[in-house]
Amino acid sequence: MTSDRTAVATGGCQCGAVRYALYVAPENAHACHCRMCQRATGGVFAVLAGAKKKDFAWTKGEPGVFASSNLASRAYCRDCGTPLSFSYN
Repeated sequence: MTSDRTAVATGGCQCGAVRYALYVAPENAHACHCRMCQRATGGVFAVLAGAKKKDFAWTKGEPGVFASSNLASRAYCRDCGTPLSFSYN
């Protein structure tokens, strides 16, 4: 489905094991300072921007996923631990 689309942005983890592509401009960029985002990043806040799942694809590797609360899941690199995504369940 994504092979005929042009990525607007790409990224991935620090070690390069997991990569992703975003096929639309991200929306609603914001800094979240909730306790779960602080724990997930090890910092004071997490910077997040949204897109629909159909406009996002993992292009290399498979991230680990954990339920950080009963509302949301977070993806990360199993090799280097880089936080990669947040999604509501």
